[in-house]
Amino acid sequence: MTVILTLARLFFSIFRSKKSLICENALLKKELQILKRGITKKRISTTHKDRLFFTLLQTISNVMNYISIVKPETVLKWQRLIIRNNWTFNTNSKRRGRPPITKDVQNLILTIKNENILWGVRKIQGELRKLGIVIDHKTIWNILRNFRKKGKVKTYLNWKKFLTMHIASIYAMDFFTIDTIFNKRYYVFFIIAHKTREIIRFAVTENPTKEFVRQQIIEFEYQVNKMVYLIHDNGSQFCLDFLSYGIKDIRISVKASDMNAIAERFVRNARQEALDYFIILSRKQLKDILTEYINYYNTMRPHQGINQQIPKKYGPKTKGKIIKMPVLSGLHHHYFRTAA
Repeated sequence: MTVILTLARLFFSIFRSKKSLICENALLKKELQILKRGITKKRISTTHKDRLFFTLLQTISNVMNYISIVKPETVLKWQRLIIRNNWTFNTNSKRRGRPPITKDVQNLILTIKNENILWGVRKIQGELRKLGIVIDHKTIWNILRNFRKKGKVKTYLNWKKFLTMHIASIYAMDFFTIDTIFNKRYYVFFIIAHKTREIIRFAVTENPTKEFVRQQIIEFEYQVNKMVYLIHDNGSQFCLDFLSYGIKDIRISVKASDMNAIAERFVRNARQEALDYFIILSRKQLKDILTEYINYYNTMRPHQGINQQIPKKYGPKTKGKIIKMPVLSGLHHHYFRTAA
């Protein structure tokens, strides 16, 4: 009987279609591949690609009766899952409610707030509308609240911002010392304009008293003739009633010389570009050197801090012979063109 059944199967296999034979052959190869991969926890391990292969193969040809490693019901279950996951419309796939605010817009809101610390959420909302960005003011408030928790929102006017806003009206004053070869010390007082880097005035004294500073402030008031800010350190000689001279004084923090950086930079320049190269003998010699250097500093020397400009506006010429003029006995030179 067994021989008869075997012969019958062989007979029918000869007359089967070519497509069925190809599908059965592919099925056998896939099952062999899965079996070679191994069995984990007494179960056959199949991947998503394996399940997709069985599903597609049984739709092409009826090979359900030839599958031996899994049940036909399992293949049908795989088919239903694949159809549901890939072709059925999922109503929960889209998020409901308003679309989220992009990171770029959130960072723009933070930038606007930090650059305009006095603005509220409605003012920021108006600025965003000018840019074509429409956001509810409550959303802006929530975004800023999250940034504020991270410490990214500025709540005060920082020193750099203050200097930038008032640079045209800010001046700085200070003293620096020069010792002669005879061990006599002189104090050089100066006032510098932040915007132009021009030395407004300077003076040399042996006694940097409060009365000396008062006299310099009176003369400075006549020069500027407007309300200005004047930065200085906490020296006792600077303890004056500046408001009576139309000046708002700003004391730098203790041990924070960087707050008076422009004045400190002038002191460094004066030493490195002039005073360090001379043996100072007297007050007159010191004053002559400073007078010539400050004239060069204000009218001839380009300054990197103001984009290579000269404090007292200097009109460059493109025609004429180039002439050089020595400054401080040839320590520096000023180059200019003669009139054409």
